[in-house]
Amino acid sequence: MEKTLPEINVLWTGGWDSTFRVLFLSRQEITLQPHYIYYENRRSRDFEIKAMEEVSKDILADPKTKCVFKPVKIVQFKDIPEDKEITEAFNRIRQQILIGPQYEYLARYAKGLGSLEIGVEQGGLAEAMMNKFGEMVQTTDENGLEYWELNKEKSTDDLNKTFGLFKYPLYKMTKLEMKEKAIEMGFLDTMYKTWFCHFPHKGKACGSCFPCKFTIQDGLPERFTKAALRRFKTDQKHGEKEWYKKYKKYRRRYFNY
Repeated sequence: MEKTLPEINVLWTGGWDSTFRVLFLSRQEITLQPHYIYYENRRSRDFEIKAMEEVSKDILADPKTKCVFKPVKIVQFKDIPEDKEITEAFNRIRQQILIGPQYEYLARYAKGLGSLEIGVEQGGLAEAMMNKFGEMVQTTDENGLEYWELNKEKSTDDLNKTFGLFKYPLYKMTKLEMKEKAIEMGFLDTMYKTWFCHFPHKGKACGSCFPCKFTIQDGLPERFTKAALRRFKTDQKHGEKEWYKKYKKYRRRYFNY
């Protein structure tokens, strides 16, 4: 009798964290289904899709791949079903902790799947939210895959409704730990094909948007040009000054970075 492989749904953005998880899972005996949320006006959209295409080619060509790798399911943001209960619960949480608005529609999308892995790391507003409204617990599923999830008995109803359908496999990992694991497993070269910048300039990462800042601060400056690293340093030095905020707004509006 043919073995039935478990199907794992993963949110894939083409970025470092989610790509690490996709590559890690590609070495497991599972069916791997990546999901990508498509925004018509997202500046980095084409870069993200290109990154996923390049990584997908590496996975399919890699003799170490064990998974059944399904094509990326690209979902139009506008096609995600509305859910008043989730939206209201999310808004109540966001009144106290200003977490990213993307988690609201991701929760709506995850509800339709039943479960979705997302690449949330420890630290920042996400961890503050979990600590304030609930508790995270580590678990191992029937396939031996480890991840973190909400302890539903010790989390508020609002948190369970909005974040209870996610699995958090990277919750305790840093980007440098992912890099070390990628070296160990032999897919670091593929990791460098990922994309993260929201305001690409001449096809390169800008160095001053939030994902760029986090990537540099988390220990991966080698992913940037010298010009991008100069922008990062300038941003760190003058970021809170009003003249610089106006300059940066002007630059993004007219020069797209």
